[in-house]
Formats: sequence, structure tokens, C-alpha cells
Amino acid sequence: MKRFARAGVALTIALLSPSARAGGFEIPDNGTEALGRGGAFVAKADDPTAIQYNPAGLAQQRGTRVLLDGHFVLSSYSFQRSGVYPDNPSDPKTPWGRSPFPKVQDTGGPFFAPFLAVTSDFNLDWLTAAVGVFGPSGVGSRTYPLGVEGAPSPSRYDVVQENSLIALPTAAVGVKVFDWLDLGAAVHFVYGSFSLTSTSFVDIASAACPNVEYQPCDSVSRLDVKGTGWAGTFGALIHASPTLTLGASVRTPIAIDATGTATALSTPLGQPTPPPGNATFHTELPLYARAGARLAFLDDHGFEAGDVELDGTYEAWNAAQGNGPSIHIDHLGPSGPTFDDINVDVVHGYNDTYSIRGGGAYNTKLDFGVLSLRAGAYYDRSATANNPGYTRMDFDTLDKIAGTVGIGLRWHGLQFNLAYAQIFEPDRTVYQGEGQLRPIDGAQHGLPRDANGNPLPAVNEGVYKGSIEIVSFGVVATLDDLFGWHQKKEAKPKDDAPPSPPKVEPHEDEDARAKAAPPGPPRRKALLKKSDWDD
Repeated sequence: MKRFARAGVALTIALLSPSARAGGFEIPDNGTEALGRGGAFVAKADDPTAIQYNPAGLAQQRGTRVLLDGHFVLSSYSFQRSGVYPDNPSDPKTPWGRSPFPKVQDTGGPFFAPFLAVTSDFNLDWLTAAVGVFGPSGVGSRTYPLGVEGAPSPSRYDVVQENSLIALPTAAVGVKVFDWLDLGAAVHFVYGSFSLTSTSFVDIASAACPNVEYQPCDSVSRLDVKGTGWAGTFGALIHASPTLTLGASVRTPIAIDATGTATALSTPLGQPTPPPGNATFHTELPLYARAGARLAFLDDHGFEAGDVELDGTYEAWNAAQGNGPSIHIDHLGPSGPTFDDINVDVVHGYNDTYSIRGGGAYNTKLDFGVLSLRAGAYYDRSATANNPGYTRMDFDTLDKIAGTVGIGLRWHGLQFNLAYAQIFEPDRTVYQGEGQLRPIDGAQHGLPRDANGNPLPAVNEGVYKGSIEIVSFGVVATLDDLFGWHQKKEAKPKDDAPPSPPKVEPHEDEDARAKAAPPGPPRRKALLKKSDWDD
């Protein structure tokens, strides 16, 4: 029985998954200006967030710029499981038996997702380099209770808590190849830290565990791992005309290999708690492709009065998370072949996703700067649209339909941006017979089956609801304008070179031009009067 308990603790982590999400999952993208435009930014990419959207956009950025940016995200996600508790209400340990399952709500609260970057052209007009750090689009932490309304949580076999971090320290460069073509590349070092808690069912004995969800037979454990990976982003901008720009970028898949420990937080039926075991965790983020077209509206003086952009994205989630993360535990507890070399694949069943994003801006000159008003909208297709039975609480994989607004003000080398997004998610029902999430039975070596070899019932059938709100604020400082730095220094004339004529500003009148002209022979006075010409 002790060995079965240890096996249940080890295999609990098979239901856990990484806290890294993108289109079709949580929020569209980073960047305040981009968010205000509905995430349509791959063909604009004219601020330091180009290191994520399209590094070719760096080539059009002059001077040295510093960006401080971040999203405040408030996510609401709930699950109303269908059915009733299978327990006996006469059992004093399960007074909730035969009662309907209560609703489970995410209690993780809001979180802040920052974006920091610095760019510089080093006084060159054909190259700009950048460094920065940001995270993939997503939600920082999710927390679900182990108990709801005095009963075990109906979602406890999915995920209980996620406290995870994925950061992408990045170096990038953009190059102006021709007047009509910019190219760029970015290298991302990927750091991941995952602390994930979940519950498994341990069928020690049929008499001790009378049904497949008997709460006293639950085992709660936590996975704590850290790991690294690498990725690259490549992009291009084609300036088809002074007003039309085409943009595209591709980020390679990201593989994260993490190591750490699996720790028991509670064991079934009061069994002794085993010591932590070494664990490895492998997960992937998908290939991400973007493409879009941007049309600018210029006035008679070349000032950009506004623009519109339409983008499309593609994310290869099936290859990255179709089979899901994999977990390996070398050994847990006392020596014994039953608990050595444990390998589990968490099947997520995700499909590839796409999104459509559109937005733009209206710009107007003020006495002290330029005011920009932005708006946009987008649609992200669900990553479980083809397989609704894999809908779960760990990731919000519902469809996303959003409206966004934003405002920006440029003043003396500073640009202040503010944006808001309201994201609507249509409800989804996983009907009886569709569910694919089943409890793990530690007594059956982590397989989702009972002592007789029968599949355990699905625990993810019911109604899922979600919504997301985002408030974003960012500042971009152009140091050259703030501190009066000159991008180009005029070459000093050689000692033997003739002196250059005085520079004449275009607003000077003809008398000033005449005074500035080099001395020449005196002009002759007119020999004829006007009346002579008239004659």
C-alpha cells in the first residue's frame, strides 16, 4: 500500500502542463501600441517591440530608444461540471455524495506582464540593433481550490495551481538592404520555471476506495522544475510604395527541457509521505508565423495622418502540444523496480490555430506634439476546436473575439501609450461521452483505469466560460531627442580646403542671400530708365 501511495504521488504530475500560451489561448500579443491596434503590428513594427513582432522593423528606427511596457491582465475562467458526486451521502467522510457538482472559478487574480527593450542605430542609417526581455503571450498564474462549497473540487484532477515563468532574453538586428527591403533576425534565449500542483486518484484497495473519485484516496503533489531553450525569429518588410508596406515574420519552435523535483503534499488514507524524487519535464511552444499589409495615409506635407493594417497568424500547436508535455522520474521513495524509470506523456490534443487581426490609428498634430487614436479587433481560433473533448482548466483554449482601443502622445522625445482590450469567449459545452481527461490511478502505474482494467470516467464534461480584460501602459524614450544628440556629425574641412560658403536657411530672404554670396565684380547701374524702355 505504501508503494502504491508513492506511485500515485509521482504520477500526479502527469496532468500538469506549462504556463505558456499564445494565440488561441489567452491574449493576442505584447506591446501597448500593438494591443490598441488589435494586435495588427507586423507590417508597422516601428517601436522596440519589433524584436517580437518583426525584427526587420528595427531597420526603420533611428536613434537610441528605450521601451518600458507592460500588460495588466485580469482573466476569468470557470467550469460547471455536469453530473453529481458519485459518493455515498451516508458515509460521514463524503456527506456531499449525490449532490450536483459546484462551479469552479479561477482565483489567481490579475498579473503583470512586462516588456523591456533598448534599440540603437549607432549613427548608421542602414542598421539598428536591439536587446530586450519579454514573455510569450499568456497568463501568469492560475489557482483553483481543492475544495468548493465544502466538497472536493470537481476540477481537482486537472490542475490546482500554476506559478510559472517563461522569459525570452533577446538580441536582434534589422538591416536596410534596399530602399524597398528591410530584413531582420532575433535570437531568443528561453528560460522557464514551472511550479505546478495537481491531484491524482490512488486506488489502494476496492474496500478503501469505493468509487473512482473517493476524496480520501486522493494524492496531491507538486512539480518544481527549471529549464532553458533557444529560438529565433526572422522577418522582412517590403516597402511597395510610400504608403503600402508588406510584413512577415516567423519564429521557430521552442523546446524547453527542465529538471527539478516531484514532491508529495498529501498522500491517500494517511499513508507516509515519501521523500521528493528527481524529475525532468519537456514541453514545446509552436512555430509562429505572421504576415500583414499596412496602408498609410499621408497629407500634402508627408505627415502620416493615419493608417490601417490587416494581419494573419498561424501557430503550429498540433506539432508542439498534440502529444503534450512529457515527464520522467528516475526514482521515488525506497528502492524498487515499480517506482523507477517512470515516463508519462500528457496528451493535449491541440490543433493548429490561426487568427485575423485588424486595426489602425488616426494621428493629429498638436502645438506640443502628436496625438494618436487607435482601435482594432481580432479573432483567435480555439486550439481545441477540432477536439473539444480536450478542453480543460489548465489552458483557456476557447475562441477569442476582442475589441481594442488605444491612445498615444509623442512629445519631445517621449511617447506615452495606453490601451485597453475586452476579450469575449463564447461558452463551450463538452457533452457526455466527449471528455478525454480522466484521473490518473497511481495503483495502476499511472494509467487512467481502475483495478479491473476499466477506463476511469471523464472528469472534464460540462460548460466552460471565460473572459479577459487587459489594461496596458508603455513609454518609449528617444534619447537623441531628449538629450540633443546628433545622429550625424559634419566632417571638419581640411586645412588646405577652400572655405565653404555660409549656410543659408531656406526661410532667409533675398537680401540675406545676396549678403551671404561670395564677393564678385561690382554690379553696373542701369543705363536705361523705365521710361526709355517704354519709348
